[in-house]
Parts: sequence; structure tokens; C-alpha cells
Amino acid sequence: MKTVFSRFLLFFTSVILALTCLFTGADRAGSAYEAQEPDKILMNAVIVSDTHTSDTVRHQNNKTLAKLFAGIGKSKTKLDAVVIPGDLTECGLPKEYTCLAAIINRYCRADTLIPALGNHDVRGDMSVEDYDANMQAYYDFCQTMHVPADKQYWSVNVNGYLFIVLGAESEEKDRTWFSDKQIEWLDGQLAKAARRGKPAFIVNHQVIDHTNNVDDLWFFEGSIGEQSDKVEAVIRRHTDRGLPVVFISGHLHAAYSAYSFEEPSDNLYCLNLPSAQYTEIFGQGCTLEVYADRVLIRTRNFITGEWLPDVYTIPLG
Repeated sequence: MKTVFSRFLLFFTSVILALTCLFTGADRAGSAYEAQEPDKILMNAVIVSDTHTSDTVRHQNNKTLAKLFAGIGKSKTKLDAVVIPGDLTECGLPKEYTCLAAIINRYCRADTLIPALGNHDVRGDMSVEDYDANMQAYYDFCQTMHVPADKQYWSVNVNGYLFIVLGAESEEKDRTWFSDKQIEWLDGQLAKAARRGKPAFIVNHQVIDHTNNVDDLWFFEGSIGEQSDKVEAVIRRHTDRGLPVVFISGHLHAAYSAYSFEEPSDNLYCLNLPSAQYTEIFGQGCTLEVYADRVLIRTRNFITGEWLPDVYTIPLG
């Protein structure tokens, strides 16, 4: 019965959304774009963060997201994945996830969706502490979108490249708490990626301590927190052996800058995304293009259809 109702709600929301988009010009947002070398690309993804979906279909946040995903959907190169490193919703509410699902289903043609938990998704409405209900709303969304998430942390193979999604296991205001079991699981996932001989991509909402200018931007609770050193030690165990790891995060709501992409140690690359919703300019994200000799990250405003000047290259081989 719940599944039938959820499908009806998604259909109803999609109809209202379509009418809203018709009058706000969402379909006209963005412009056609393609990979740098579409005939040589091995994996093509788009990353946008901190979507902060509202539970009101016609809320300005959702109108912005409709334009964002309309722009993403204009890729001329097949999209293998869309990655959202957390704060999918404003309050972790089922209706917010329904709105997000309706928007993505209308505009996004990617084969794989990779949504990580953010602090807004985990804590929900801070006046009501209900971690289990917030998590269930996330799992229901994942099931609707055919995302293979059966717990807070999970992984998915995209064209042979491993995306490792981390997730908070308790309700925190701004940080992330990981169990030892999750950290051990991360170690095993990185070992799996190393055996494949391909770079690994870790997706987590908060940044590693002392990276991406977090100490200046968020002097209090802007990074992973207590488990950050443990997480970083596990990652470095593999990067020290030559495995390239890209740590993808959001949360800071900072515009692209010299701090958005850092290499704190050999083979560890920290990529922090601006909020697609709550920065001075809406619609920013990036493409993640993997070639035989490099990982190429190109920043873009998907609403205006403009490439941004920040370009990052990770050499391979």
C-alpha cells in the first residue's frame, strides 16, 4: 500500500512540477555541452552538491533545482553518473525527497545516481530528533531511484570505477560520525579499488580536517570531526602505495577558489563543491571525466550554461 501511495505522490508531484517548470522556463535553462574528448572518455559524471530540496513543490529552491538538472541533462556525451555529496534536502522529509525524485526523473538521463547523506538529511528538522525516520526517508528515496543503498555507507561501480559513499551513523548538527565498522569497510573498499588499478572516488558531505580552507571558513564543526584522523589514515595507507583517491565533499557552501581542489598528500585529492543552492551564484557544479591518462574536473554553471575558469587535472599512469 505504501509503495502504491508513494508512486501516486511522485506522479502527482511530477505533474505539478511540470506545470511549474512550464511557467518558470526551467526547460530553457543551461545549454548543450560535451566532454573534452568524447571519443576517448572512459567515465563521465556530473557532481552537484547541497541541493537543499524543499517540501513545497513550487518553492524557489525547487525551481532552482529544476533549472540545474535541466542544464545537467543537456550533456551531449552520455552521462554515466550524477553525484550529490549530501544535503539532498532541507529537513530530511519524505515530501522533499519526492520533489527531488520528480525533478531528477524529469531532467536527468544519467545511468547511475550517487546521493550521499548530508547533515540536513541526517538531522532533519532540528526541533524533532528522529534519526531513524530521517534515515528511512533516505532509504525510500534510494529505492525509488534504484540506488543500491542498504545502509548509511555503500559503494557502486561505474564503468569499472569505484564510488565509495560514506554516511553519518548518528544525528549530528554539522559533523559526521563513523563507526569503526564503517572505517574498516572503507579500508576494504579502497583495497578493492587498488586491485583494479583504477582511481577511487570517496563521496562524503564534510571535508577531511584541515583541508579545503575549512579552518577559516568554518572554525567550528565544518569537517568530519572526531573520526577524521582515522579516515585520513586509512585513505593514506592506500594512496601511499600509489592509489589515486579523489575525496568529494560539499557542506562549506564556498564558491570555487584556490582551496576547492587540494592535494594534502601524494595521490590524495580533495575536491569541495559549492552549494548549487546557497552560494551567491546558483547552479554551480562540475564534470568528472576519466580518461586513460588523467582525471579531468571542469567547473560549470549548469543553469547559465557557462564553463567556469577552474579546471583540475589528476595525472594517471
